[in-house]
Amino acid sequence: MSQGSVSLTLDGSLAVVTIARPPENALDTERLEALEEKLREVSRQRQVKVVALSSHGRDFCTGLEMGEQRPGRVDPLIRAFHSMVRFLLALEVPTVALIQGRALGAGAEVALACDFVFAETTATIGFPEIRLGVFPPVASVLLERRVGRAKAADLIFCGAAMTAEAGERKGLVNALVNPGDLVNALETIHQRLEPFSASTLRLAKRGMLLGGTGDVLSALLAVERSYLGDLMKTEDAREGVSAYLEGRGPVWRNR
Repeated sequence: MSQGSVSLTLDGSLAVVTIARPPENALDTERLEALEEKLREVSRQRQVKVVALSSHGRDFCTGLEMGEQRPGRVDPLIRAFHSMVRFLLALEVPTVALIQGRALGAGAEVALACDFVFAETTATIGFPEIRLGVFPPVASVLLERRVGRAKAADLIFCGAAMTAEAGERKGLVNALVNPGDLVNALETIHQRLEPFSASTLRLAKRGMLLGGTGDVLSALLAVERSYLGDLMKTEDAREGVSAYLEGRGPVWRNR
């Protein structure tokens, strides 16, 4: 399934959304809208347990299309980007960014919005917007939550790119892989998640989203409500407990 240069591949419980606008895979309004549409399609596939964001070409994504960032054209571009990021953040499926080459600006911000980031050892990550007289709005919200205020300030204010190894040290990258091994890394995380219930994974993701907002006590109350009101009403939650008590393996229905 494809829309322009953004495609979706479904293989059982694995979904892969791929951007194909090589070599740099810069995102324009059309591509951003297509990307959100593919993510919405994934959200309707109840069997999916993990979705990967990947790209063809030399780079993962070097940012937003520069030609659309002029006054008079930038508004729809930024709104489309932020709409897609909001949907990606709220998507109740574990997400993985697969980075090769450069992930700069909006490309790095897309990775920030994912649960897992796998990067080739030769990849670079950065937020160079300050060099162009602007700043990265998504990173302004998400980066401090991932790496802490001091490191976020250094990355946003100085605009320097860093190696994937440095990204791992700072907490931006979950795992480093050898060049050409991103597919194998994706298969590894897919196999780690495959034994679990798709519905429970979605609710676990919802719990993390609820837990990351507001003060601790309010967040805990919100997660409690989701646990008792949503999770414990699913067939798979009942099946998991019954299987344990009966000394057998669970049979998930993904609902």
